[in-house]
Amino acid sequence: MNKGTLIGGIACLALAALLGVLALLMPDKIMYYVEGVNRPWVPPAVFGVVGVVLLAVAFGGALIGGQKAAAATPPKAIVIDPAKAALNKRLETIGWGCFLVMLGGFLLVPQTVIAKGLWSVGVGLIMLGLNAARYLKGIRMSGFTTFLGVISVIGGIAQLAGLNAIEGAFFLIILGVFVLAKPWFDKRQLFGKAEEA
Repeated sequence: MNKGTLIGGIACLALAALLGVLALLMPDKIMYYVEGVNRPWVPPAVFGVVGVVLLAVAFGGALIGGQKAAAATPPKAIVIDPAKAALNKRLETIGWGCFLVMLGGFLLVPQTVIAKGLWSVGVGLIMLGLNAARYLKGIRMSGFTTFLGVISVIGGIAQLAGLNAIEGAFFLIILGVFVLAKPWFDKRQLFGKAEEA
C-alpha cells in the first residue's frame, strides 16, 4: 500500500466533508461561481471524487499486489550508472539555460507584444523537451517535470484561447489522469531517478 496515496485520499475526503458541511451550514457565505452561478457543491464533489480515486488506487494496489509481495524475491541493490548521471546533469543544465532565457524574455518583452499564454507554452515545451531527450537517451524521465510541462502547455493554450476560468478544472483532470496512469508508468519504469541503470 502506498502511504502517500492513502494519506492524500484521506485528506481529500476530509476536505470534501468539511467543504460540504460548510456549504450546508452557511450557504450564503460559501461562494464558488461557475459561469456566473453560485455552485458551492462543486469543490466538495471534486475533492470527494479525487479522494475516492486515491483511496481506490492505494487499496487496490495493496489488494492486488499483496499476495505477490509475500512471494517476491528481495529487491535488487540500486546500481548507479555514472555515464547516465553525467548525461542527465548535462541535459538538466541545458534545460535550466533554456528556462532562464525564457524567463529573461518574459521580463524583458512587454505583454502587449507577446501574449501571456505563449510564455507558459514555452516553459512547458522546455520541460517536456528535457524529458523527451532523457527518454531518447535511455534515461528515466522525471514525473514531476513531465506533469508540470503538461500543465504549463495546457494552461498556456487555455490562456491563449481566453479560457482562464477553467484552468483549475484542467489541472484536476490532468492530475486524475496522472494518478490513474501511474501504475502503467511504474510497470514500464519510465519515471524514476535518472542515474539508475
